[in-house]
Amino acid sequence: MKQSGDTRNNTPKVLAIETTTDLLGVALVEDTGIRCEFKVIEPMIHSKMLVPLCIHALETAGWAPQDLDCLAVSAGPGSFTGLRIGFAMAQGLGFALDKPIVKVPTFQVYLRQCSAYPRLAIVQGRARSQTVCALYEHAVPEMSDGEEGFREILAPTAVSSKEFLDYVADYLGDTPSVPVWVTGDAAEQFAKLALEAEIEGVTAVAPHLRLPAPGLLGLIGLRMFLEGEAVPAAAALPDYYRKSQAEVVFARKAKGERLD
Repeated sequence: MKQSGDTRNNTPKVLAIETTTDLLGVALVEDTGIRCEFKVIEPMIHSKMLVPLCIHALETAGWAPQDLDCLAVSAGPGSFTGLRIGFAMAQGLGFALDKPIVKVPTFQVYLRQCSAYPRLAIVQGRARSQTVCALYEHAVPEMSDGEEGFREILAPTAVSSKEFLDYVADYLGDTPSVPVWVTGDAAEQFAKLALEAEIEGVTAVAPHLRLPAPGLLGLIGLRMFLEGEAVPAAAALPDYYRKSQAEVVFARKAKGERLD
């Protein structure tokens, strides 16, 4: 059952947790905006740094954990390990404080922070050969999907970068003068792949827009909370979108394929 806050509360408070990429981030958000935001971009530190970062954010804002109305967590797609760490933290706090959780689709954060681009591809999954990709374009309000004015051309799909590049090339057709901008943790590699394939019109966004911002995650989470889209902690599970690397390796071994 979905939950929302008491409508009499004019200042709902949200702790946002972002762990889907090498960026570890937390933010505190209320109806007046982002109260504070902290980010560390470094792989393999999420399990050690997430709790101290959350404590630091609460101390900075002068909030007690009990002041929170809900937890917002980046729901995927993204790193399997990162997703598990983020959800473990959100669920732990949710159970301890009896607070609901909002699962914010990670690609929705990318759409918000890249809303100025007319065509946007998202490529997530830099660490493995598997990627989850999606393609969007701006549309007039009556034709958009409500995601920051974008219309979904290709829904988030587990596919190889090469297959997605073929799809983007077909989409560009004869109009490479209107480029497809690429975000996500694999944006740079995807843009290089397009360059090597001599496909014009594929350009990575600025580096600071290639990883999801925890403050924007919190703002989306706050909106979803107010719209009644929070769930109990026990019901909050990540959205992986693809098989784990262990599952991929096992399947290839079962087929007798080489792993190198």
